[in-house]
Amino acid sequence: MYKLLVVEDEKSIAYGIANSIEWEKWGFVISGVCGNGIEALEQIEKDKPHVVLSDIRMPEMDGVELMQHLNQHYPEIKIIILSGYNDFEYLQMSIKNRVMEYLLKPTDLDEFEVTFRKIKERLDEEGKKELEEKELKSTYEESRSLKLRRKYNALIKGYGYHEEEMEEEFFRQGENWYGVILIHLDVPNTEDKNAFYRDQMKVEKILNEWVSKEGIAGTYIWNFEEKITGILSAGEEPREEELHSYVREMAEVVLPESGIPIYAGISNFYTDFQMLPQCYEQAKCCASQKIYSDGKNLVMSYKEIQEADFDYYAVSFDTGQILKEIMEQEENKAEDILNGIFSEFKGKVILDYDYINRLSLELLFNLSRALLRYGVRLEKVMKKLDCTYTGIYPLKSLQEKKEFLSRILREVSREMAGMKGEWKSQSSLAQKIRDIVDEEYDSNQISLEYVGAKVHKNSAYISKIFKNEFGCNFSDYIITKRLEKSKTLLADPARKIYEISEEMGWADVSNYIKLFKKKYGISPKEYRNIIQPEGGNPGKNNENE
Repeated sequence: MYKLLVVEDEKSIAYGIANSIEWEKWGFVISGVCGNGIEALEQIEKDKPHVVLSDIRMPEMDGVELMQHLNQHYPEIKIIILSGYNDFEYLQMSIKNRVMEYLLKPTDLDEFEVTFRKIKERLDEEGKKELEEKELKSTYEESRSLKLRRKYNALIKGYGYHEEEMEEEFFRQGENWYGVILIHLDVPNTEDKNAFYRDQMKVEKILNEWVSKEGIAGTYIWNFEEKITGILSAGEEPREEELHSYVREMAEVVLPESGIPIYAGISNFYTDFQMLPQCYEQAKCCASQKIYSDGKNLVMSYKEIQEADFDYYAVSFDTGQILKEIMEQEENKAEDILNGIFSEFKGKVILDYDYINRLSLELLFNLSRALLRYGVRLEKVMKKLDCTYTGIYPLKSLQEKKEFLSRILREVSREMAGMKGEWKSQSSLAQKIRDIVDEEYDSNQISLEYVGAKVHKNSAYISKIFKNEFGCNFSDYIITKRLEKSKTLLADPARKIYEISEEMGWADVSNYIKLFKKKYGISPKEYRNIIQPEGGNPGKNNENE
């Protein structure tokens, strides 16, 4: 059984998750329930769980802060987040902090099951991989390899090493320049984890046995993010042509011995070894350019990225237009929009290399919210395709990422086609409801029940249809209409504020004043003084007058 910690500030939700699901059938046991990130950290220190299921918005320490802490101190713990539909910025931050998956509220039992069965498979695979790694290490300089990995992983992370010991070691090396190279193995995506691990180990061994003729030395490890990384050193700062020559020679050695083509990203070089964490992020950014390249380049250096001037932040999806094409079953036109956006990135150099993933997620997220108006849940559509939001991340090319989105849009189009009559009927009903409200919003009898009786539907259904179609609550819409009308009435200095309040349906004038101030930032009296500074009764200060 794998241990699961639930972190959620709403107790009813937290204990509902913990107690209403037969976790044992999925291979999990609840190790604790916490109300915020601080409580969770205390629990994690006592009984380290395998998985943390956390809300994002919580008091004291929210889910993002908790994930950042786990990412730094407990990278082996799998993170699953729960999120509301208005948390997209939080979700982007969360994804940067190595979340494995996120679920959107409300989440049904099927979604939980699919997600947690996948997590169990991942944990099972990692357990097997650890055993296989131990077996392989026995044939590959076990003690030296482990020691090097621990030391250099600590260096590129920026913590976990003995600072004085490292200072002494680098001081002995003299006035060297240090940088980081990250190697991308150009192999197809595969579900065979054993083959993936063997490929990594094979290339790591080849590189550590290889001696370069360009005066650049390197020590290579398979790092904490499962990427082959080299700590490079040189007597003087390498020139760009030296770095390209270094990688070409490396590729000529690796390919014949392993059969694997490589692509490399190289950081800037510095004389201070404590810059290695920044070097690693630079090299990671460079290696990630493989997504955008046309396959001709063998290496990308950080200096080349810094010189790029592509304004990629100006590129975005028109969700409204894509939704329109989907609703009209114009799949080819929706495909053309995707092609247009992805072609903007092809062959470009992008400092924010993760931008295309976030852009794709933003499209899906905005589409998900828009589809709710028509009774379609994007998460259920993706479940049919056996994919989730984060499935965009491991894809290695723009073409694969575009096809990922295309498959989803095509399935949504088919789903909409099957429901076309239903959502058109709902849209027509919603408009009829709003017409009634617009006509009678200032009536004391206006309510969900009153409107429901007029259209022969129950109040719960009226509320749902109205919110799905217009994106706001029935009651909030009425309040806004009344407040807007009251602004017109306030223009007449002869009208008392309490009279206007009563006319708009608020018997308690203090409630009217509170709502007005919350919406417009000023009180009704202050508003009246602005629109009629010379009018009114300046001798009176009573807010209700």
